[in-house]
Amino acid sequence: MPDVRIAFLHDHSRRASEQMEIDRLLLQKLGSGWPGLLRVYRFSGPCVTVGRTFRQDLPREWGISPDVAVRPTGGGAVLHGDDLCFSVFLSPRPSVSPRFFYPLFHDWIRSFLSELSVEASMQSGAASASHPGRLCFEEPVCGDLLWKSRKVMGGALRVTAKGLLYQGSLHLPGYSGDTLEEGFASWYRKTGDSALRVALEREGGLCPA
Repeated sequence: MPDVRIAFLHDHSRRASEQMEIDRLLLQKLGSGWPGLLRVYRFSGPCVTVGRTFRQDLPREWGISPDVAVRPTGGGAVLHGDDLCFSVFLSPRPSVSPRFFYPLFHDWIRSFLSELSVEASMQSGAASASHPGRLCFEEPVCGDLLWKSRKVMGGALRVTAKGLLYQGSLHLPGYSGDTLEEGFASWYRKTGDSALRVALEREGGLCPA
């Protein structure tokens, strides 16, 4: 992905349905003249997002009637609270397998976590097929980030003829969402921006297609 330029949008907190609608609209506008966007945001309260093919009942302990919204990407259910969320839009779509983007982006996030003195590892192994019924943070797959043997970041993809959308969630026990948000914005301005451009220009990947 040569000559990648990514705009950065540090967005406001909103309800789950509003955040997902923003990503859905941006996905529709891929290919209309802007090459890439990284949108970082949080939710305004506890909520759940599910992949667009999710068909499983939510755990009772998550609440009787949580704020639930459907993501435009795939994957299972995610309970959101003190997490930081990322949406990446790329157009045109990468020439390599879209599966390569997943570990590539998470490897970049590991650089941010290192700034917090958090040494996360990446789940290895063959890339798993999508399991639309799973609870996302219960089942690490190749490319997910782990810390203290616990999954702390996962994501999902949507690929269209016009480009690619990645949606991910970072939940770090012991770190508030405010701390993650402020720390990431500062890190991105200093070194994260250039590091992301370098990462996106790499070819190949860390998980098999």
